[in-house]
Amino acid sequence: MSDAITTDVLVIGAGGAGCRAAIEAAEQGARVTMLIKGRLGNSGCTLNVGTSCVVGLGGDRSDSIDASLRDLISYGGYLGDQELARILITETADRVREMEEWGIDFERNADGSIAMYHAAAHSHKRNFTFKSSAVVENAAGVGGAGAGPEYGSPPGMAMMDILVQQVLGRDIDILEDHVLVDLVKADGRVVGATALDMKSDRLTVINAKAVILATGTYSQIFEPTTVSPGESGDGHAAAYRAGAELIDMEAAQFVATSTGAPTGTVFLNTKGEAFLPRYGIEGHTSIPKEPLVYAVAREIMEGRGTPNGSIYLDLRPVFAGAGPKPWYVPIIEKRLNDAGIDPRKDLVESYPRSHTAIGGVRINARCETSAPGLYAAGAVAGGLYGVARPEGYTSMITLVYGRRAGLHAAQAVQNMAPPKLDDAAVDASRRRVSRIVGTAARLTPDEAIKQIKSATYKYAWVIKDERGLRQGLQEMRRIADASKTFKVADGYEHAKALEAHNMLLSAELLILGSLERKESRGAFFRHDYPKMDNANWLKNIVYSQVNGQLAMRTSTPEMKYVKPLDGPHAPAGRGFGGEVV
Repeated sequence: MSDAITTDVLVIGAGGAGCRAAIEAAEQGARVTMLIKGRLGNSGCTLNVGTSCVVGLGGDRSDSIDASLRDLISYGGYLGDQELARILITETADRVREMEEWGIDFERNADGSIAMYHAAAHSHKRNFTFKSSAVVENAAGVGGAGAGPEYGSPPGMAMMDILVQQVLGRDIDILEDHVLVDLVKADGRVVGATALDMKSDRLTVINAKAVILATGTYSQIFEPTTVSPGESGDGHAAAYRAGAELIDMEAAQFVATSTGAPTGTVFLNTKGEAFLPRYGIEGHTSIPKEPLVYAVAREIMEGRGTPNGSIYLDLRPVFAGAGPKPWYVPIIEKRLNDAGIDPRKDLVESYPRSHTAIGGVRINARCETSAPGLYAAGAVAGGLYGVARPEGYTSMITLVYGRRAGLHAAQAVQNMAPPKLDDAAVDASRRRVSRIVGTAARLTPDEAIKQIKSATYKYAWVIKDERGLRQGLQEMRRIADASKTFKVADGYEHAKALEAHNMLLSAELLILGSLERKESRGAFFRHDYPKMDNANWLKNIVYSQVNGQLAMRTSTPEMKYVKPLDGPHAPAGRGFGGEVV
């Protein structure tokens, strides 16, 4: 029998969902181990959170669960799991109050009330912004080496400050600098995982009664991107290899600018034209990200962008007016100043960036996947949104579904005997780790990752078509053939080699699903199929591995609470409205 760390609940990942899952599982009396690719407080996608949303925090009194559900489901093209979405919206207020009890603060009005605003694609004023309190400011630095996070935005760092404090206040074992290798199964059930200790470059084996994936997205397959460095599809790939179903892997969001575009910004092409009105956009801050990024991408695609694949932003009107500016404007100005650009005087080159990938491991309301013993929460879990999301919900899935994963996993294993690891499965994982390194390798992991990002930029960017996608598929398979082994110098490069393989799988699934979906819907744009097609594509794509091969099938979502009003060929990339059932 292999030597192994033994625990009740293994949580893989330490962003908002991972931390909240670990907290809840520990509260339920389970012995909890967290496996973290980086340091506690310096990993995960929650650090990048901006706005959040909730029904009933001082917003519109006319708001309701049904109204919020209609916004979320209709904007996702009616492909979201309506039961999961309703749970999210219903439980969010409790999770926000819990964060307040733990010490978080909010951006507030002059009278001290929580500052609420009406974000694009929301029918009511329900968005707000978390803020650090003096009590926990920079608390994330108590994890790991003691330094604060190396990336993030103030609202996201405020969330992680609170959650890290709560993790550290409980008896939770933490394994830092470990990257997931494989989920280990025995008798058809996930009973643990293998991980590479990056410091020692040795395999760690964890025996667990239940495993919770909280590894974030796969958006690092793209460049440029807004997401955190560790979001390389590790959980997606491991779940796929373990036989779990994935869903909506073709769906990835993009944002229109590389800098941000506060109210007053003018979008210009290289002809000096303010081009947004051409796409029916009069005020860019009053619309969601999808139509805006589509307009920017079309300008670049049709030759009205710069040689760098950019358009221009005129931010001078932003600074012309007197009075206070939103909290993020000084951050934008400082970043541009650090790059030698003065937005008060100069036009700014700006380009679309990949944002949060939407596809993930398919879950039910208990966060169970189709692989027994495996749970998923946060951005690694798919199916909730459909193919787009209005801003503000993502931060809430970390809290709502992180808690639910920890609760249900811990309850499920309360009277369970420790499962036995399958030595053959552990040995197979050890061989995979060993085989990925070779002295005759043609590429380093960094070189392979650079090629992956280049291929997705060329062939699977904002607006896709069949020709490009087929070229992209050929390119991914060429990279995969050249990446069977890598040259590595240490455990950290060894981890990057594993990441590269996970990114190749995620990118191939995205491309194959994009070829399959012959329409445009939500954040998914096909130039050769520009309309939303409810007659043929009001359905999700489900991905799984069967007998070692990819199997793809479609699944029709249940219109349990909201049904579409629009015809079969409504324009893509906008909110569609809907009727509460």
